[in-house]
Amino acid sequence: MRRLASPGWVASHLFAAAMVVLMVNLGFWQLRRLDERRADNAETAAAMSQAPSDIAAYLDTLGLPPEYTAVAAKGAYLSGAEVRIGNRSSGGQPGVWLATPLELADGRAVAVVRGWVPRRSVTGLDDRSAAPPAGEVTVVGLAFDSVAGGRIAETGPGEAPEISRMDLDRFREVSGVGVVDTWIRLRAQAPPQPEGLPVPVPDPDLSEGPHLSYAFQWFFFSAGAVVVYALILRRAVNGRQEAPENA
Repeated sequence: MRRLASPGWVASHLFAAAMVVLMVNLGFWQLRRLDERRADNAETAAAMSQAPSDIAAYLDTLGLPPEYTAVAAKGAYLSGAEVRIGNRSSGGQPGVWLATPLELADGRAVAVVRGWVPRRSVTGLDDRSAAPPAGEVTVVGLAFDSVAGGRIAETGPGEAPEISRMDLDRFREVSGVGVVDTWIRLRAQAPPQPEGLPVPVPDPDLSEGPHLSYAFQWFFFSAGAVVVYALILRRAVNGRQEAPENA
């Protein structure tokens, strides 16, 4: 038994203990991540489920709405200032979002992501029209902050400008419209799109993710490490005890 207290065995004990502590801590970290996700999901669900607030009144009285706030707006689309948001897939198909400024009654404009269209529609292979309705429309959707780091993509002659994300500074630059500092992701519109395009972007997934299963895995690994290391120690002890008898 004294040999099990040699420097090599002490180091192996410390390493095994450190690995078990690490795996247990990773399990609890995943549980904390799960709690955070549940709290974020509850906050997001509450914001999305409230009655839509008029965007103009909200901006005038409360300022910029928090992300996922349900909002409504009435105005006319400025179809000549439409912008594509590139590299957006749906159902495994490549495509783009179409973002169009909506001019409100007071003259302000808000960028509305009207939805997704397949890339073949952009290239003319899908002849369904994705143009916004003319005249006054009412939109209901979710408010979002500007996303920094957008880049302007190269487009062909006569094509709508394209940016990589909903960066409102880049949107203003390529559209020429001074939109307010929030944008709307459309959920419903009256009148609706006559030919079904663009398709509104689905609401976010509010599932809890894999955190709970990951936590169970880390706890299982830590328990398994304890059992395996105990068996290794038992074999080592039995081997040391049998060695003198065989000498």
